Amino acid sequence: MIEHYVDLFWGIGYFGWQISSLYGLYISFLHSFVSSIIFIFVLLFSGWANHVILKNYINDPRPVDSTPFLSSEHFRKKVNGMPSGHAQLTAYSLVLAYLLSHKNLYQSLALFFITIYQRYIYKNHTIPQLFVGSIIGIIVGYLTYYIITYLDNNNFKNVNTNFEDINSTQTNVGSLLQNNIF
Repeated sequence: MIEHYVDLFWGIGYFGWQISSLYGLYISFLHSFVSSIIFIFVLLFSGWANHVILKNYINDPRPVDSTPFLSSEHFRKKVNGMPSGHAQLTAYSLVLAYLLSHKNLYQSLALFFITIYQRYIYKNHTIPQLFVGSIIGIIVGYLTYYIITYLDNNNFKNVNTNFEDINSTQTNVGSLLQNNIF
């Protein structure tokens, strides 16, 4: 019975970047539609840059005796470990979500450390790989927050995404057409 809870704990760590990304998307969408688009773009781009560019450039392999969490993880040994993508994307999502909302700091830290710990215990990454991934994620999170703040201060937050406003605009145009204004 206890094994199921241990598996759940490690599963939370393994899927930590996905969980934190959904949370970050939710918080950024609550902030504004524009910030949610920026969040998704930066998440995808930084994940790609980490996996394709940084891991190949740094060329620091994963630990030799890594343990797969899922049976489909056998391909992982071919992918370098520096920097940790799990650490980067989890840190990015949680830092940005906290800066936008100033809520759930302890829950975010718990999810972050469970993710880091799972990656270390399963020997998917070394401590330096996790540390570098975390630092990159924190920096990208802060930079994204400053971009969103800049756009907010320049009225990009109020981009028309309210369907009621769109419908009322269509109604107004329709009444103008009926009254032969155009």
